[in-house]
Amino acid sequence: MPKAEPSKVFQGVHARLVFPDHRDEAAVLDLMRRFSSAVRFAYNRLLAGQDRKELKREYGPLCTLFGLNTRYADGAIEKAQATLDSAKELGQDP
Repeated sequence: MPKAEPSKVFQGVHARLVFPDHRDEAAVLDLMRRFSSAVRFAYNRLLAGQDRKELKREYGPLCTLFGLNTRYADGAIEKAQATLDSAKELGQDP
């Protein structure tokens, strides 16, 4: 009997963030901007064939250019890889 593939189900939650202090809101927006830029950067580097481990290193480009820690850098790489995998799965040229 063939082994079943695990289901790739994503469940998101919509919420409105309320910040009592404007500086907190600015910090979150800055982090979101840097993370989005890191995802784009990682996507282009993965397309060019750069190694994932090089991108994720503490002194690698994602951490130094965008001021992210390795956990956020890994998240950016995961998101970029998921976009690449999705395009390949749909038969689109990334």
